[in-house]
Amino acid sequence: MDDEVISLGQIFSILRKHVIALIVAMCAGGVFAAAITYLVMQPKYESTAMVLVNRKQTAVGQQYNDLQTDLQMINTYKDIITKDVVLRPVRENLLKKGVVVGSTGDLARAISVTNNQNSQVMSVTAKADDPYTARSIVNETAEVFRTKITTIMTNAKNVTIISRGTLNKSAVSPRKKINIAVGLLAGLVLGILFAFLRALTDRTVKDSSFITDTLELPLLGTITDIDSSSIKLGTKGLRPTAGHSRR
Repeated sequence: MDDEVISLGQIFSILRKHVIALIVAMCAGGVFAAAITYLVMQPKYESTAMVLVNRKQTAVGQQYNDLQTDLQMINTYKDIITKDVVLRPVRENLLKKGVVVGSTGDLARAISVTNNQNSQVMSVTAKADDPYTARSIVNETAEVFRTKITTIMTNAKNVTIISRGTLNKSAVSPRKKINIAVGLLAGLVLGILFAFLRALTDRTVKDSSFITDTLELPLLGTITDIDSSSIKLGTKGLRPTAGHSRR
């Protein structure tokens, strides 16, 4: 017996047969994703400050080399910002101001530092559960870094806070629309898998051609369904067919 192959028409037939189940599964996935997004996930807010660090000015002929050195030092500055030498006084200052923060490790995970290629400007971003806390963290971090880096690295004399963190009341996560869309898609995929699983595990014979063509067996006869409403007790309402005798 040859392997069974599902045609494109059979695929559409299976999907059409289970269209209600697909819609229910897709809606269930969307509702589940919305519940997780709105009821479980904590909104996060961000604030960003821009910091520029230059080395000590040298002779005119050395300016190009100084620029290249400054670019190479960016990674060092990034590393210093997220270390205890900066974050410990940041945490102490925030607590004195009444801003509730976690440990220095929590602060390190809340702060990220980035810069564009060949740029001496660093973007210091803080993420927190509250927009006011995020702004306080990033501004205090930039201020402490500006003070500490001049003592840690003697050549880093020109530290400028180009822009301070601003209050951003729009949450950056979770992305509600994307989460719900993913939930709808996941529900639809699960519904399709369920429909095909039922179709593949259904071993009932749907067509007489399956017996003659696939199983290659002789067809002895067929039994049709009789509507229960048409069946009456006794002989009333029954009509004999050709080849049958009335009892």
